[in-house]
Amino acid sequence: MKDRALRMSIREHLRNMVCRQMLRGRVSEREAAERLDLSVRQVRRLKKRVAAEGPTGVIHRLRGRPSARRTPEEIQRRVRGLYEGRYAGWNMAHFTERLKEVHGIEISRERVRRILLEEPSRPRRSRRRKHRRWRARRESEGELVQMDASIHPWLGEGGERATLISAVDDATGKVLSARFFSSDGTLENLAVVREIVTRRGIPAELYLDRSSKYFPDERIEAEAAERGKEVVTQFGRAMRELGVRMIKARSPQAKGRVERSFRTFQDRLVKELALEGIKTLEEADAYLRKVFSPSYNRRFSVRAQNKESAFVKVSGHMDYNGVFCLKDTRTVQNDYTISYGGEKIQVEETGVRAGQKVEVRVWLDGSLHVYRKDRPVKAHKIRRRAG
Repeated sequence: MKDRALRMSIREHLRNMVCRQMLRGRVSEREAAERLDLSVRQVRRLKKRVAAEGPTGVIHRLRGRPSARRTPEEIQRRVRGLYEGRYAGWNMAHFTERLKEVHGIEISRERVRRILLEEPSRPRRSRRRKHRRWRARRESEGELVQMDASIHPWLGEGGERATLISAVDDATGKVLSARFFSSDGTLENLAVVREIVTRRGIPAELYLDRSSKYFPDERIEAEAAERGKEVVTQFGRAMRELGVRMIKARSPQAKGRVERSFRTFQDRLVKELALEGIKTLEEADAYLRKVFSPSYNRRFSVRAQNKESAFVKVSGHMDYNGVFCLKDTRTVQNDYTISYGGEKIQVEETGVRAGQKVEVRVWLDGSLHVYRKDRPVKAHKIRRRAG
């Protein structure tokens, strides 16, 4: 102990003082055990060590020695190097998973956090905002599907413009469909629902925001109701044909499952797309569907309380193109043409007469088709003369 300061914790200082009182006969071993919350055998050992070594007797024998569970310095250097390079700015959970899956380094998230404690690019956790009232999950998969779109710089600077449309099951948190599109329109949203219906079945309810592509303006809807009429959007018409009930969310927080998934996507997916050097919409959509979404579901989805699914399986006879499309009515003119979207369309069928109503359908691939009483009618666009 010559010329060396001994740093002791409050607990160690207390143990030293009590052991000295025992050595002086002021307290018994049982009294010391009660005060230190130790067994009599432990107190007896401490007493012998203090008598032989002085105050250092209460210091744990492993103090100052490297832990047997210490991560090797070589591994720590690799972790720091990877994070300073290609994984800069990744959150700790995401980075830890990538270390195990790609680089074969299996250590805990907390250990990774400690290794990178001084790394300036490591994200710091912000204070959570006040949470709204918690809503229990639905019991069965397919009872309620939350759907929304996220406009975000998904492909970074220099990448194509992309909008993510995603649908999340309320009971499991599973991403049922997530697709990248150039815009957030009716056909794009119908494409997402079609994928769900094709792969899973028809859900019971959809939870949506108040966008005009889903619901008509409330004022227009009220005025139509006064006249005894009903206004419905193209998306609403398709959901009615499927028997899907649409629920209007009054705030973003009401769609908590899908909103939280977007936060995860905006963190993890953006970094993975950048890591893969993906800059095009087509490549991003392929990566999202084949790699990211399956990985996300394995990591974050939970089991539904009820094993029975609420999805209604569809028979092979369903006319998908007849449901997932835009439908508008037009009147055949005297020259047997109709107008749609600024284009002239020539009706070729001789059985269709001027003045009759026909239905124009735009399929998900953008192609235009003419129907008369659900029967396809031959027609073609008229080429306009240049100049």
